[in-house]
Amino acid sequence: MGMSAEAGILGVVAAVAVVLTVASMSARDSMAQASAGPADACALLKDAEVASALKLKVMPADRRDDGKLDHKEGYEGAYSSTCVWRVAEDEGKDSVDLPMAGMRFAILNAITWPKGSGKAKHFLEEFYVVAEQGIIPSKPIQVPGIGDDALWWGDGLASRVGDVSFGVSVFLQNGDKATQRGMEEALAKKIAGRL
Repeated sequence: MGMSAEAGILGVVAAVAVVLTVASMSARDSMAQASAGPADACALLKDAEVASALKLKVMPADRRDDGKLDHKEGYEGAYSSTCVWRVAEDEGKDSVDLPMAGMRFAILNAITWPKGSGKAKHFLEEFYVVAEQGIIPSKPIQVPGIGDDALWWGDGLASRVGDVSFGVSVFLQNGDKATQRGMEEALAKKIAGRL
């Protein structure tokens, strides 16, 4: 039994309609992303995801944006968003010798750079420069499969996706950098997938 010419034309029309609908949705999604404004660090990870990575209950995300960085040389046009998740059972610690008063925590900083500026890439490249200068203690190590580029710098993982660079660090306050690195990589994969 053969297909009628009318049925064939309807099939082509339906296929074209599907393609145009998908293309239109994709264009709208891209435009929405572009006009959505700067990245919100706290929106890039859920509290439960951080708790799962750390294997510890965390307090709700605490947003601490620096905002527009026009006052900082080299950062003109950029926006910095920071989010901190503290381990709940550590509330009340008050060590003056340790970061975050001795509490275990995860921190995420996302910088949205001017569109097409290349500054997100430059930001990651600077890790190699500051390592050579001894400003950070470890030489960065490339980490494949996260964003457009990623590196682990000894105290966290830095990556970039398009015009957004981000760094995520986990501090267990016990010096176990290998465990922290695994947690940072797991969180960075989630973050990069949302940018």
